[in-house]
Amino acid sequence: MDILDRTKDCGFEYISDEDKEFLIFNTNDFFADTKALQKIKRLTGMILVQMSTHNCQTQLWFVRPRLLKRTK
Repeated sequence: MDILDRTKDCGFEYISDEDKEFLIFNTNDFFADTKALQKIKRLTGMILVQMSTHNCQTQLWFVRPRLLKRTK
């Protein structure tokens, strides 16, 4: 996620269920503008659904519908 202006002290977590995929971006120093979030949506299909900050840690949750494989 080089699109996001962030420090090296960050991490990602990926979670999926039957119908959604989540990407959780954790950092202690973060700044994103609207253009960065639009670029993430355009490149990944993921939208920002939640952003929270606690004890100087920022967490951004991105989500997109999971592509289901067709079975024969």
